[in-house]
Amino acid sequence: MDSLFRGELVTKSEFINRLDEYKEIIQDDLIKEPINQEIVIEALHKLATEINKDQIIEKLLKMEMPEWAISIYIDQAIKSIEREEINKKLLRELGEKPFEWKKVTDQIEERKYPLGVIMHIGAGNALGLSALSVMEGLLTGNINILKLPEHEGGISLDILIKLVEIEPRLKPYIYVINVSSKNEEVISKLIELVDAVLVWGGDEAINALRHLTPPTIKLIEWGHRLSFAYFTKQESYELDLEALANDIVQTDQLYCSSPQCIFLETESKRELDEFAYQLFEKIKNVSSKYPSSKRSLDVQSQITWTRELVKTEEVLGEKKLYVDETKEYSVLVDYIPRLTPSPLFRNIWVMPIKRNEILNLLRKEKGHLQTVGLSCMKEDLDEMSNIFYSAGVNRVMQCGEMSSNYSGEPHDGEFALLKYVRVVNRKIAK
Repeated sequence: MDSLFRGELVTKSEFINRLDEYKEIIQDDLIKEPINQEIVIEALHKLATEINKDQIIEKLLKMEMPEWAISIYIDQAIKSIEREEINKKLLRELGEKPFEWKKVTDQIEERKYPLGVIMHIGAGNALGLSALSVMEGLLTGNINILKLPEHEGGISLDILIKLVEIEPRLKPYIYVINVSSKNEEVISKLIELVDAVLVWGGDEAINALRHLTPPTIKLIEWGHRLSFAYFTKQESYELDLEALANDIVQTDQLYCSSPQCIFLETESKRELDEFAYQLFEKIKNVSSKYPSSKRSLDVQSQITWTRELVKTEEVLGEKKLYVDETKEYSVLVDYIPRLTPSPLFRNIWVMPIKRNEILNLLRKEKGHLQTVGLSCMKEDLDEMSNIFYSAGVNRVMQCGEMSSNYSGEPHDGEFALLKYVRVVNRKIAK
């Protein structure tokens, strides 16, 4: 059993064979009043207190996630669905009592209303994210169809099964199917049933969904993002470099908010090399406390290939490589600035930059930018922030806090819950 039909466990074949029934079933459910938000909040809060942590830990250990990372992951996920955190998020993103009618003129009243049916295309790079995405759909009163991501180990499915056990009234609002994205026939049939397609993934996944989604259906894109760090001229980088090493190591650079490259304001190769070596030593110290996640053969091959290319260009004086003896982490120095994705897993690019070059360089990737970890003098903060915001960056954070967040924080510059509702209005009879 690897799928859910209105909250009930079924096989993938049973789910697909019932596709023709869904239209009438979903239409019957849509005509009912949307699920009360308080029911969802209470169910999520109970889930936070009753979820089987040991079961999740066991699954994550089998996927060879480090124990220290498992602890952080579970604590953050549970906190995000506690009642207090949810209420903060709802108030910040939707305002007070969003689903109640409010008069806006003498004869017109408005309220927020669910989009209807949302299909969630889950991402496999963030374990459990798919379940959290469905929870946001529930909080906004939508019926949710989740296409499970590959390589997630069934974590999102387990979480949603537990949720409907806690609150059976949520069953009509949750469908889950474990089907490949390459199965365009099934994906297309599901898209016909929905009001919006929500996709977590890179450009390739988004382009594939654009091809399958007609213009009458809303496409909500949460794509991959590039983040980086930026250091201005200062007497000492010591504390910020140490903090940045934590950003690199504790995320293995797998989050959209993790740094993939670092820019230093300098025109000196020697100064850049010294900066890169200091960072290398900081990563070394932090890595000794936090073992890395398991790397697939493809990932390790990409890391090795990138390092070998750098070593080749190092002979020509165009790049420089700092790598540890066990080849667990490295600092890749490029003397020509460019916003370059790193091979991740504690492999970071370092490059020089002139301040008057940064806007033009970043604008080339304006749709992909997310977070900058900024190390600068206090008097430079406003100027640098304005440059980054103009370039398309959404978050300017201190080094060491690039992946930190708060309740109700915008996601990629937008409030997620607002994208899952619409505003309806009606004229009040005299």
